[in-house]
Amino acid sequence: MNQNSVKVIGTKDELRENTDLSYINKIEGLKDIFNRDFDEWSNFDSWESISVQQWIFSKALYIYRGNKITIKCDCCEYVTSIQSDFENIKKEKCYGRKSAYMIQKVVDEIVLAKARRESDGTYST
Repeated sequence: MNQNSVKVIGTKDELRENTDLSYINKIEGLKDIFNRDFDEWSNFDSWESISVQQWIFSKALYIYRGNKITIKCDCCEYVTSIQSDFENIKKEKCYGRKSAYMIQKVVDEIVLAKARRESDGTYST
C-alpha cells in the first residue's frame, strides 16, 4: 500500500482532495468490533458483521487498485500520527486508525493471494 493511500483525519482536520471519504460513525457495527480486545478485533475472519467486513474489503480493493481514501473519525479532533505507523496499534483508541490498520491487513492479504495465484501452486512467495 502506498503510504498516502489511506489518510485518517479527525473532526477538525482538513479534508484531502480527490479521495474517497468515509465517515466512521456511518459504518454501523464498526465501533462495536473495535471496542473488543485486540486479539478479537484484529482477526478479520472472525467478525460477525458481514456488512462491516464488506466495507473494509471494499476499501482494501479500492486501494489495491491504486486509489486513495480518507477516513474521518469522530473520536479525535486531529490525527497527528504517521498513517502507516501501526507499531502501537494494540493500544490505539482511534477508530479511524484501527480501520486503516485493518484495511492495510486486507490489502496485504490481497497482494499475497495474487502472488500465490501467479506462482506454481506451492503457495510460497
